[in-house]
Amino acid sequence: MLVSVVIAAVFLFRKLGGGGSPAREQRPWEQAHGPSAARPDAHPPAHFPPRQGEPEYERPTPEMIVPPTVGGHQHLVIDTGAEDTKCTLSSYSDRVALGRADPYLVIRIPASTRAQLYDLRAGTYDILIETGQDWDRESNTFRMPRSQRRSMQPLRLFGPHTLILTTYPVQNGDFFLTDI
Repeated sequence: MLVSVVIAAVFLFRKLGGGGSPAREQRPWEQAHGPSAARPDAHPPAHFPPRQGEPEYERPTPEMIVPPTVGGHQHLVIDTGAEDTKCTLSSYSDRVALGRADPYLVIRIPASTRAQLYDLRAGTYDILIETGQDWDRESNTFRMPRSQRRSMQPLRLFGPHTLILTTYPVQNGDFFLTDI
């Protein structure tokens, strides 16, 4: 214990007294200009003035039109292709049993964007995918619709995994949409 106190005192004395650390090898810059010379940056930071009259780029984000009314613990990812997409999830059992499908959720996803949907209710869903251009927020439709596709089989959201749904065909995919 006495040895550790003496070592600490010597270290502190050197720091306060200017003794510094033991000698070390000098680098080439220090040999030419001295150890305390300021070294210029190899690449000074570039400063670019903002461009005049150019709008700032804003990344498009998904827009929830009808939020889920009941939450849960499921996670669904929806990838879009080259067109804006409106995706509607409805209870599959309502469509089969009652002939109607009140939407569980409706989301509009811009082209080439990924929507991450968390805390969804576990269940079996019917999917309706609509693509188009020129989104009208007031009527929640595309002014220039392109296609409407519906799932041929129900989408099952059960379990602690993440499902990825693509709104465009994928080679060897296992979830098919048909034109309506």
